[in-house]
Amino acid sequence: MRDPARGTVARPNYHTSFGKGDSVTRDLMIYNIPKDSIAIAERTLVNPIALTDASLDEGKVLYGRYCIHCHGENGKGDGLVGKEYKGVPNYSVGDYKTMNDGHIFHVITHGKGRMWPHGSQMTPEERWKIVLYVHKLQQG
Repeated sequence: MRDPARGTVARPNYHTSFGKGDSVTRDLMIYNIPKDSIAIAERTLVNPIALTDASLDEGKVLYGRYCIHCHGENGKGDGLVGKEYKGVPNYSVGDYKTMNDGHIFHVITHGKGRMWPHGSQMTPEERWKIVLYVHKLQQG
């Protein structure tokens, strides 16, 4: 192997499993569902990150970093950018209240409608933690 170019930033190998200490570990990067196949994601993807106070807190921090601008502090679609875009969903009403893990993860990864994809900006683990936090927002 050659040495990387000067200034290259090392990236973690996401082909390794997370969940150390858990009886079940899952590879968070095996994700080959096409952008236009959200129904497949809804049926097949389940969050491998355990719901704990720590993972929920991390999800909240990540939500604040990547999502709050459009979706708002409470997931009502009333963030500063969301007010300008119009049509940003309120997580606690209608079909948005029942979006499952796979749906939310797929949309974060690939985007949907006017929402841009965020898959290249955060690790799969970070996306899954945001999914946990979005479920909390769905409860209202």
